Amino acid sequence: MKAVNLIPSDSRGGGVSPALGRLGAAHVVLGLLAVVLAFVAVYVLTSNTISQRKSQLAGLQQQVAQIQGQITRFNSYAHFEQLAQQRAATVRQIASSRFDWHGALSDLSKVVPADTSLQSLVATATPGGGGGSGGSSGGPGAGVRGAISAPAFELKGCTGTQDEVAQLMSRLRLINGVTRVTLEDSVKQSGGQSGAAVASSSGSSGGCAANGPTFDMVIFFQPLSGASGTGSGSGQPVTAATPGTTK
Repeated sequence: MKAVNLIPSDSRGGGVSPALGRLGAAHVVLGLLAVVLAFVAVYVLTSNTISQRKSQLAGLQQQVAQIQGQITRFNSYAHFEQLAQQRAATVRQIASSRFDWHGALSDLSKVVPADTSLQSLVATATPGGGGGSGGSSGGPGAGVRGAISAPAFELKGCTGTQDEVAQLMSRLRLINGVTRVTLEDSVKQSGGQSGAAVASSSGSSGGCAANGPTFDMVIFFQPLSGASGTGSGSGQPVTAATPGTTK
């Protein structure tokens, strides 16, 4: 069959769509408006996003300010804790530099034999304590007391015999914390001599014999953990015993 072209001859050669050929200025304006509307929509969305981000930033800044305020309050607690620790350390240091003189004197009273009389007792925490009679004042026990930097008792007294002096030294080592008992001298009094305690005690039931020995000895305790000792044993005589028997 032979094909028949039904398109009119005056409309066959242009190749341009009839619809496009009929577009006018109104269609161009509508297209521009559509483009502008799209830009406006993008601008509004962007502005909204920026506003939202600014609002979030303001909220975060407020939270940061609150947290900083809490940190400031907590810093005061941290400072208080540090101060408390410093005070506790100071108390521990002071406590470690003290010596239990009461307990040491109590133990001394329990170990001294009944037939021993003490003429003097000087308690010092350090060799340079000074005061009283004994080694710390430059007496007979000066060199002995200065040998060890530790709390010590400096005893001066008398007994009936030299064996009792040895017995006293042995019993003094039983005192809690004693590390060393040193005898400076033990001199036996002659019949014509009368010591401070010997002359008046010869007739008493518990005193030293007239010809009994007098002794000077130093009792050393464990060194203090602190730098220096404080308390009642600062170098002054703790007790000055009158002639008689120490039980």
